[in-house]
Amino acid sequence: MSMISLGDLAQSFMLRRQNTDLKSDLQRLTTEMTTGQATDVGRHIGGDYAPLAGIDASLARLQGYKSATSEAGLLSGAMQTVLGAVEGMASSLGPQLLAASSAATTTQINAVGADARQKLGTAVALYNTDISGRALFAGKSTDGRATIDVDSLLAALGTEIIGATSAPDIETRVTAWFNAPAGYASLGYLGDDPLQPLAIAPGETADLGFTAADPGIRDTLKGLALAALLDRGALAGNIQARADLARRAGENLVNSQTSRADMAARLGTAEGQISAATSRNSAETSALQIARNGITDVDPYETASKLEATRQQIETLYALTARISRLSLVDFLR
Repeated sequence: MSMISLGDLAQSFMLRRQNTDLKSDLQRLTTEMTTGQATDVGRHIGGDYAPLAGIDASLARLQGYKSATSEAGLLSGAMQTVLGAVEGMASSLGPQLLAASSAATTTQINAVGADARQKLGTAVALYNTDISGRALFAGKSTDGRATIDVDSLLAALGTEIIGATSAPDIETRVTAWFNAPAGYASLGYLGDDPLQPLAIAPGETADLGFTAADPGIRDTLKGLALAALLDRGALAGNIQARADLARRAGENLVNSQTSRADMAARLGTAEGQISAATSRNSAETSALQIARNGITDVDPYETASKLEATRQQIETLYALTARISRLSLVDFLR
């Protein structure tokens, strides 16, 4: 019977290779023990990537919805803040105008007219609010303004009411300008068509297509502008006519509260959709992540056992290597 022996060089190479392999296993097992995740996923799942690929695709899609809902939530929240601020001003100014019209004194009419001019400027500035360079109420024209500035608006209306001698005449002309396609729609509103509904979850969209051309905003601007014309000297010298104009402006603001409330309610519905979709998407993401971990996770007890076995093998290999290195020719010839 023949014997196969290894030469010193071959034996050295064999020991080095075993040492390298064991160290590699030790590093891999240590990493898996620390992270709880398989370092070689392909080997861990036996080469069947189909379940993992499906989960990863779903997670990627949900990540896209997460970005969409974050942006939609930011926009809707800012819109609601603007609408709330304008509602606060309009709802307080309406009764003030009605009270001033009843008193019919020059001081009160002038004061409420100046207040209306200031509030109109604030409302215009609010409707032209942008978030990170994105206009809130300009529709698809997200990089532009929603309306003309307050001075341009009042100048346009000042031209419209030239020759008007009564409050009803001014109200009619101002109303016609705000309602006519050649008036506010083309000269006052600078935005574009409303935004398309935003996808916020699989099969679900939220409508944030609110613009400064909507009745809730247009009617509010009309009421504020009617009152602000008092500050520009409309019907100067006729206190009764100016008081009548203040009354009509106040009534417009009070009556437009319905359209403002409707707009805020529709926006609130969209906010609720976005919030609910965000919660659902987050829950689904967590569930998928747990399922993915279930596929790629390693058994900590099995890994610990393998780690201990590998450590013992390395110690045994070191002991053998040390023993072999102490062999001498004299010991061999004995």
